[in-house]
Amino acid sequence: MNAFSTASVIVTILLLRLASPNASGGPAEKTAETFVGWSTNGPAVFARASYPALTNADDNSITYSTNSRFHHYLSGTLNDRVWTNFIAHTNGKDMTIWSNRDHPVGWPTNPPVVTWNTNGLIWGLKGFTALSPSWEVQSGIGQVPITALTRRHGYARGHGMGPDGFNTNFAGKRVWFVTADNQVIQVTVARDVVRTRTGGGQADYTILLFKEDLPAGVEPLRVAETTNVLAKYPVIHPTPHPLFKPEQTERVSTEVPPLAVNTWKGGDSGSADLLPMPGELVFFAGRSTSGPSRQMQEDMDQLCRLEHLNPRGYQLQWFDLSSYPSYPY
Repeated sequence: MNAFSTASVIVTILLLRLASPNASGGPAEKTAETFVGWSTNGPAVFARASYPALTNADDNSITYSTNSRFHHYLSGTLNDRVWTNFIAHTNGKDMTIWSNRDHPVGWPTNPPVVTWNTNGLIWGLKGFTALSPSWEVQSGIGQVPITALTRRHGYARGHGMGPDGFNTNFAGKRVWFVTADNQVIQVTVARDVVRTRTGGGQADYTILLFKEDLPAGVEPLRVAETTNVLAKYPVIHPTPHPLFKPEQTERVSTEVPPLAVNTWKGGDSGSADLLPMPGELVFFAGRSTSGPSRQMQEDMDQLCRLEHLNPRGYQLQWFDLSSYPSYPY
């Protein structure tokens, strides 16, 4: 079994639940804890238990303390939807995205050689082919990655990508994607727009406009606003909070040990932060960079106009999260 198999996650969860108070209110076996009730924090539900913390030898008195363990998420919340799907989806799978990703002699004139890992965590999920394995401007293989958000637009980090505004600095540069049946697809950049906070803007991203549409075998990711995801999918310590985060060494971290790796290395900036929904990956931000917004769509529209394209054919596709409750953050 792969060292990072989620099977170990499931075993760990089961062991923790066995060590926790049982649902009937009685203490679990092999523990001195006594179930005393439930508590909630946003969408998370905790089981509270008391246990003897100190015995006074002089008068045989016992001092009790109380602790709380995560038990489950409230039904109907986005946290519950993601967590239950995560448990069902990940068992036995590993973090490797591509089983092979090499630059042959003569790259970039010769395209990369890439093969999907069919046992990977993201394999087969809607939008997984939107992740580019390589492009001509990368600082190292897997670094400064591109993610397809429409059939003509690729997303990358803004910082370190040149001056703010519309330009043709990357015109003619090649970007590669891979279909589910491992066909390597090459597209060429026509022009781009760069947004950085250091340049006086309120965002950090680069949008590339391709000279040609991506074929049907490459499926752009649907998107959600970062603030909307934060409100509906809050981080509540110490509960599990799965997110899928591809990084430059061909792996995707889930942020749930042991399926977790460092995703904040130099060159990871702009890598896609993905909400793992049932059967689908949803893009809501880049690593340390800005997520989808009205400004981003306006920039995409203007790139289209500059190339005499109808922007209506290249709109961000928004994933509907309205049915899930929101929480303050």
